Amino acid sequence: MIHAVCFTNFGPYHLARLRALAALLAGRGDRLIAYETAGDERTYPWERRTDAETFDRVVLFPDRTLEEVPAGACAEAMTEALDRDRPDALGVVGYARPESMAMARWARRNRRPSVLMSESQSVDRPRVWYKEMIKIRRVNLFDAAFVGGPSHRDYLVDLGMPADRVALGYNAVDNPFYEARAEAWRNRIDGRDGLPAAPYFLSVARFAPEKNLIRLIEAFARYRAGAEPTTAWDLVLCGGGPTADDVERAVARSGFGHAIHRPGFLQADSLSRWYAFAGGFVLASASEPWGLVANEAAAAGLPLLISSRSGCAETLVPDPEWTTGARFDPFDVGRIAEALRGLADRPEPERLEIGRRAREVASAWGPERFAQGAVEASEIAPTPRLALAERKLTP
Repeated sequence: MIHAVCFTNFGPYHLARLRALAALLAGRGDRLIAYETAGDERTYPWERRTDAETFDRVVLFPDRTLEEVPAGACAEAMTEALDRDRPDALGVVGYARPESMAMARWARRNRRPSVLMSESQSVDRPRVWYKEMIKIRRVNLFDAAFVGGPSHRDYLVDLGMPADRVALGYNAVDNPFYEARAEAWRNRIDGRDGLPAAPYFLSVARFAPEKNLIRLIEAFARYRAGAEPTTAWDLVLCGGGPTADDVERAVARSGFGHAIHRPGFLQADSLSRWYAFAGGFVLASASEPWGLVANEAAAAGLPLLISSRSGCAETLVPDPEWTTGARFDPFDVGRIAEALRGLADRPEPERLEIGRRAREVASAWGPERFAQGAVEASEIAPTPRLALAERKLTP
């Protein structure tokens, strides 16, 4: 049996998931084809890996950047690839990209089960009724779904997907890699060279409005204003993007620019060094389908301070508070500052224990869990036409 999956551009966590899925399928005598839309992507400029893989890797536009490929060309190339490879089951990322919809329609025409892989939540952004109706029609092209957690499942159920056809475990990273690399950096004599001497909060995010970095900087300024100067933590903002100038101005306004560091967009190994020596991780997003960087930070053993709007919040930061960290309202600067202060004021042994528990929780949501969930979703998908007939639509 041939399984097919498509991602726009393979980053480290895509490869970790695909390798785990390929291994699980191989044990069943099955095969995985992983389609990659383009060889590069401006939004996430991951380092290109060309190593031999345990799955069949097919790049639709190997010498193109994703943002430069017309929508029609993406859909046409995907349809041609599927006509050639004839997979028996399809895993489709979302319902917005043209190649995703081409996969869904090909599966319907050819009576192949299709699984919608989604990380959308109802709270991600204001919902407009006519757009929701379009989504309902698109969701009904699929026979089952594979999502990150309960909030993602609930949204798809609202869009008409039966709850018993939704599997969990989609959002996963290479936990062993981040755990091992962070530990390796900590054990190196020169591991901390070039990093802040002071303890620091670490945030890893694209510099974009939804990441809420301006409020995070304002909250950090409040924390620093009330902290003892000799023990106050710094703030590190890893990433880059369209609002870099706004971030620069916010840093200047804060009065604590000397304590806010911006090392830029980092590849996985370089980023693991910043995880290794951070005192805690902060994800302040106002809208965040999941927040895979929180998985990475937890794998590295960091306490988590997570926005309640992040899809990972309830999974990685369960109640009671300070089990693995704390959740906060991302629109309340005072609450964010309280979370920063609450972590920094804790004794180091307690912080280390919180980080250990975060690693333990995140370990259950790694590549193997992704593989299990992907297979589960394909197995609960009924015969395509029967699925559509049974579906009860709700606007």
